[in-house]
Amino acid sequence: MKEKEFPIKIGLEVHGYLDTAEKLFCMCRTGKDHDEKEDLPNSRICPICTGQPGSKPMSPNGSAVKKLVEIALVLGSKVHQGDLIWQRKHYSWADLPKGYQSTISGFKGINITEAHLEEDPAQWNPQTGKVNYNRSGLSLIEIVTEPEFSKGDEVISWLKALILSLSYIKALRRNAGIKVDVNVSTYGERVEMKNLNSLEKIRKAIEYEILRQLENHDKGIIQQRETLTYDESLGKTVKMREKEGASDYRFITDPDLPVFKIDKSLINQVKKNFPEMPEEKLDKLLKKFNVDNKNAEILTKNLELVEFFEGLAGFGIDMGENMSWVTIELLRVLNYNKKTLADADVEIIPIHLAELIKLVESGKITVLKGKQIMNDFVPKSFSIKEKDDVEKISKDAVLNLCRQVIEDNFHVVEDYKSGKTASLNYLIGQVMNLSERRADFKVASECLKKIIG
Repeated sequence: MKEKEFPIKIGLEVHGYLDTAEKLFCMCRTGKDHDEKEDLPNSRICPICTGQPGSKPMSPNGSAVKKLVEIALVLGSKVHQGDLIWQRKHYSWADLPKGYQSTISGFKGINITEAHLEEDPAQWNPQTGKVNYNRSGLSLIEIVTEPEFSKGDEVISWLKALILSLSYIKALRRNAGIKVDVNVSTYGERVEMKNLNSLEKIRKAIEYEILRQLENHDKGIIQQRETLTYDESLGKTVKMREKEGASDYRFITDPDLPVFKIDKSLINQVKKNFPEMPEEKLDKLLKKFNVDNKNAEILTKNLELVEFFEGLAGFGIDMGENMSWVTIELLRVLNYNKKTLADADVEIIPIHLAELIKLVESGKITVLKGKQIMNDFVPKSFSIKEKDDVEKISKDAVLNLCRQVIEDNFHVVEDYKSGKTASLNYLIGQVMNLSERRADFKVASECLKKIIG
């Protein structure tokens, strides 16, 4: 059978932690500025987020509400400006101290059913039976799509675009990742695969589940609604429970939280400060800066990188000739130090790189020396004007260094004379090291050849 004959429908429920300093209904810190693995269990809790008897939630976190509006605008969704009612979603599980969650109910060609705000449950360890409430009450966004995907590749491509766009508005916590529930149906009822936390896992789970359902259909097995998990070690989906319906969650209005509205002034404020999205940045790079497609795509995958590029171009740098200083050298230095431009302790200023590039272009410093200086740009860049002894040395100075290198490396010189041309590169390297990369590479090569004769 051809794939197009299969009535495959795939829908997503995407969950992500909003980048807020405090939890949704209390003042407990979220720990967003460091790795939550460093936290002691139950070190960021209070009576509200642990559901203690008599505790009452505070007004919802204003920053979380604002980020909800920003995400809605990215999704091209209409922001509801009428009365918004917080609801309690009930289920009985060890990670939910109150017994309920509080929740409020076309991106890239896929229709969005809804995007709503909810609080995260705690972290339960089924092996030990212990519960860590540090996550309890964190602000979560849930984005629900219509079941309009038909294969795993479409899902992965869409999720990459979504994650990139949300990174441009800095809506989600960095390094927290996303969790995706995937709904798949072929000939029977839909099944839900819970808590898939990587793109590769999502792809494998979808591919396996489609194949499983089609094989069961051929065997005459009728698919029922159910909730599954994907076991990576087995490479297959495993049943968790029968799939719940809305009635199972017993949604009721939360009496402890007042009705509130997202007014037009907030929406207008968000729109006013809204950044350019990846598609706009890409179009600007191609048309305004004449960047080639490959480098334009590299730049737009990272908001901080593309903004750094724009800042650098503003200092009169010919970016067509000097693109590698950003897409190769800057990324090399950051990757070596396991840092990004978004890290709080990294401060690299475009004007400092502009000064460096101009000195290289003028011939006052060598390319190799420029790259060496860039190695020290992390975590904080500096003006090249603050550095002494960085300019290119004279030809006479290079000549003297070449004589010293030849004298100290007699056997390598003999190898070169006997026809081993690669030996010359070693000798040039020695000259570069002695000059601290201030010798011109071409001049060093010519001087060595001339002396060896």
